[in-house]
Amino acid sequence: MTLAALAVAGEEGRAAGPPSLLLITLDTTRADALGAWGGAAAAATPNLDALAAAGVRFARAVAPSPLTLPSHASLLTGLDPPEHGVRGNGTGALPTGIATLAEALAARGFATAAVVGSRVLDRRFGLGRGFGSYDDSMLAERVGEYGYPERTADAVTDAAIAWLEGVGPARPIFLWVHFYDPHAPYAPPGDLAVGDDRGNYLGEVAFVDREVGRLLAAARSRAPSLLVAAVGDHGEAFGEHGERGHGVFLYRATVEVPMVVSGPGLARGRVVKDPVATRRLPATLLELLGVDGALPGEPLPGCAEGAEGGHPVIFSEATMPADVYGWAPLAAITAGRWRYVDAPRPELYDTATDPGELSNLVRERPEEAARLRAELDRVRDGLRVAATVAPVLDRDTRAALGALGYLEATPGRPGDGIDPKDGVELLEGFRRAKWLLAEGHVGEARRALEGLVAKNPSNVPFLTRLSEAQMLAGSGEDAVETLSRALSLSPVSEPLLRARADTLARMGRAAEAAAGFRAALDVDPRSAPAWLGLAGVQPTAERRRRVLGEATAAGVDSGVVLLESARLEAEAGRADVARDLLARAAALMPDAAVVWLERARLDLDAGALDGALASCARAAELEPGNPEAALCTGRVRLARGEPERARPHLRRAAVLGRGTTVEAEARRLLESTGR
Repeated sequence: MTLAALAVAGEEGRAAGPPSLLLITLDTTRADALGAWGGAAAAATPNLDALAAAGVRFARAVAPSPLTLPSHASLLTGLDPPEHGVRGNGTGALPTGIATLAEALAARGFATAAVVGSRVLDRRFGLGRGFGSYDDSMLAERVGEYGYPERTADAVTDAAIAWLEGVGPARPIFLWVHFYDPHAPYAPPGDLAVGDDRGNYLGEVAFVDREVGRLLAAARSRAPSLLVAAVGDHGEAFGEHGERGHGVFLYRATVEVPMVVSGPGLARGRVVKDPVATRRLPATLLELLGVDGALPGEPLPGCAEGAEGGHPVIFSEATMPADVYGWAPLAAITAGRWRYVDAPRPELYDTATDPGELSNLVRERPEEAARLRAELDRVRDGLRVAATVAPVLDRDTRAALGALGYLEATPGRPGDGIDPKDGVELLEGFRRAKWLLAEGHVGEARRALEGLVAKNPSNVPFLTRLSEAQMLAGSGEDAVETLSRALSLSPVSEPLLRARADTLARMGRAAEAAAGFRAALDVDPRSAPAWLGLAGVQPTAERRRRVLGEATAAGVDSGVVLLESARLEAEAGRADVARDLLARAAALMPDAAVVWLERARLDLDAGALDGALASCARAAELEPGNPEAALCTGRVRLARGEPERARPHLRRAAVLGRGTTVEAEARRLLESTGR
């Protein structure tokens, strides 16, 4: 019996509402990070463990990709990455003809919403189809290690609960909530921080679990008949096979993830031990909700009646080695105890006897390797490969990028043919080069990066860092040329387009820089750094004001953009517009002293001295050591005719701001009081 049928019947014949669905995706969460999966040093995850105990737990759930966007596209479509065409982060959007879980449920009357924790799942990549609300709003200034704005699990949960509280009780709901916190850098709340990377990673997982508990309570209150699925998108490596992070390899650390399905009528505490593909989850959820045939894929064993056991083979791929580093791509199949990896030097592992995948059995078991290689070929031959659709890249944009020389590359570029097993050794040298650059050893860093590029000329991160070193060394033309080489390999990369425009701006080539920033914005219209860069190369304040007005109209969630726009509006005499922008900036960055200082300045200019004093006080409370906050209070006290009360603040500003313009201004004001 499906959950839909159970919901109609209700327990013991009592009437019940239609079932609802809560899908929780756990970014960067390896299976052994959760207690229920038996990790020797797992995080404290009582809520996810309880969910597993109340439902069906999959001991070996295998992701189709070790990257966020492709794996989530599979979780929403039931397709492997070659079939849906989203094979890397930031490089492709879901084609319009491919059905999604949200579309299937919206067509059945479900109220649908998604709340995501990182802009790696930005709406421009196509995953928002079918969702009545797709909340990917987050502060542009909170950028994680991988370059995407992100927000913490508590903020994600707050937004999800707010949506739950606003949706009426008459309709079933489908709510997808994505938690991103375990992604590097690992920075859990203080009570969960332990100091080393692995411990802090587990602290991030524990923090997510706390918020999962809060989310579950709110969702169950709204929808007592609730189907819940929690699944990881990919894992995280901590030195296994030389990898740090994820995206390169297809070993257990990065492709085996937690997955659990729980709800009324499902077996409690059932464990499916065979490997299963996470892409089978959406078909399973639709089957349980009584929505047949809407998405491809077989229902998971242990959940739906008649579902088969582990899929004969599970396909996974890693395209990042080729797309980003210029190495050879990887593909793998998992078949029962075996994992075969297609690489320049193929690999075969018996995961039952060798769970760490340390002993490559290709030579010892040539027949098994040949059989699995044939299986992999059969699977790949059977996939209907979808064309990669560039995100937000219309005809005019393509023409503009082509005119700038940025569309020379084609998908499937040959690269340098390096086996990723060898490539990870280059990444160690890259880490040292980045450290040298950060420490100011520009010449040594440049030489190291030139050596890396000579060995691996198709490596985009190597080229990007080399351009930075060249610019710091005063070789601007070399830096532009290096970035142009990188863009020929990755032609619709917003960060690369912006980096080249930044470099041109620093060289004083404003018109070329402006064109470059516009090209970056054509790829990502909500890129706050690109908008700020474009504003920075405008010749007049009025032109800067107009550009930042475009940015706010485009929905950029940036406190800095709003703050700078407010300053320009105030200078132009539009105080009311400036106040509105500052209010929006304060909503995004309530703990940023600079916002309150700007509000104080605006109130001071308008003669609203009580409001100005309150804003100065708030800035000082947030940043007690900020000399601007002390200067702010001193100025307002003087404007109120209170020189005696102003002097202590002005003296403090002079001390805190020693050697700066703040000290000079504070001493000038002190002299004006006669002291």
